[in-house]
Amino acid sequence: MPHNQTVRATVLKANASAPQTKQIYEDDFSDLYGEDIIAPPYNITELKTIAEYSTILQQCIDAYRVNITGFGFDVEYTFDVNATEVDQEKKKKAEKDWARLEAFYKCLHFDESAEMILGYAIEDREKTGNGFMEVLRDGMGKPAGIEYLDVKYMRVCGAGEPVEVSFMYEENGKVKRIKRQKRFRKFVQMINGKKVFFKEYGDPRKMDMRTGEYVSTLAEKHQANEVIHLKIGSGVYGVPRWVGNIVNLYGARKAEELNFMYFKQGRHVPAAITVENGMLSEASYRELQAYMNDLEGVENAHKFLLIEAEGIAKEKDLHGGEDITPVSVEIKSLAEILQNDALFLEYDEKSRNKLRSAFRLPPLYTGEAQEYNRATADTARKITEEQVFQPERKTLVNKLNTLLLPELNLHDVRLTLKGPDFRDPLEIAKVLGPFITAGAVSPNDLRDLAGRVLGKTLEEWPEDVYKRPAGQDAEKTNLTALMQELKDSIEDIKTS
Repeated sequence: MPHNQTVRATVLKANASAPQTKQIYEDDFSDLYGEDIIAPPYNITELKTIAEYSTILQQCIDAYRVNITGFGFDVEYTFDVNATEVDQEKKKKAEKDWARLEAFYKCLHFDESAEMILGYAIEDREKTGNGFMEVLRDGMGKPAGIEYLDVKYMRVCGAGEPVEVSFMYEENGKVKRIKRQKRFRKFVQMINGKKVFFKEYGDPRKMDMRTGEYVSTLAEKHQANEVIHLKIGSGVYGVPRWVGNIVNLYGARKAEELNFMYFKQGRHVPAAITVENGMLSEASYRELQAYMNDLEGVENAHKFLLIEAEGIAKEKDLHGGEDITPVSVEIKSLAEILQNDALFLEYDEKSRNKLRSAFRLPPLYTGEAQEYNRATADTARKITEEQVFQPERKTLVNKLNTLLLPELNLHDVRLTLKGPDFRDPLEIAKVLGPFITAGAVSPNDLRDLAGRVLGKTLEEWPEDVYKRPAGQDAEKTNLTALMQELKDSIEDIKTS
């Protein structure tokens, strides 16, 4: 008579759950949005912190910040001061303006450099589409300093009624003033429930920083300061350039969490233990459970696993004895259905490429230079500099010059943001060879190049003879020998 066979299946798993964020992206302004304070199109706090959960976004933002402001400010003339038609009086005035502007940007902030404060605002702009800087004025009403404003606490208000303002510009060497009607916005900052209002830079009206109202008379301590709003796009709020890839960013994060949990406790059952005609003993069940719960795999490393099973008793025979069925224990490997490496690697790579494409950056700028050689790296840097960073610097510095310099009465000089120098002194030396041989350059023309090759600063020689190309007369014959000596020195450096 066939006996009844009982089959039991038990799945043993570790007691661990997937990591989940506990943050709540609250908006402290949610009860204040209306006709005055305008709601942003995206949650500013979430956009600000999302880079902490991405393996590529922060690198792209850092690349923008470093390459736009990291090389520092500089000053340049708005005209050619060495031109023959420029009179000495105008040249002296321009030199004084140069010194004034240089002192101005060096003293914009006393704890940090002006480039650092501007870099903070650019980082906010690349994360959220918006960056803010507070402008401080001195006792004469001239701009004298800047402060960084955290975008998380800033909101934009609606535009007010048109106000007549004057703009200054220079034409044919003369400063002219024109009047225009312009609508200015207000800005509000709220931290821990306390609000402070700001006015847009250039707004000539007095504003109460406590209420945001325009008044005719007000104590200086209650007057609102001005704000420069750096944004991407032409809307009330800026929109981050990568916002179209936000789904990919979240998807890549989820894929990384999935891979983490796989390596933490395994995503599939690595093996199946089958017991036929019996069941596991209580001791074996507890030991197996403890073995599976060792998530790190350290405590049970290099240990044997002993499995004991008990057979099922049959019905008693005529003499009262029990027959025990033979037990069969088998461990079946399920390795063939396990992943050999992390999941979604191709998806993660595509997501990185898409996000990097939103910033128009090659992998070289995010620390991924495995497939680059010198030629391809130089080409990638030059194209990115030409198409991305140089236009960004120009747009940013034009905004600062347009806003700040007219009020400082500076028209012969302007601010610039420096960029990388791709010039190779040795390559330049090759090009200069024929010019040196033909006597088309003077010794002083090559002092700067020689200084960069030698790694030190070389001043120009004051004598007039060193400012002229070498000729054929007796005095200049020595110069020809000097030029040839300099050329030979450059050739020696190239071949060394």
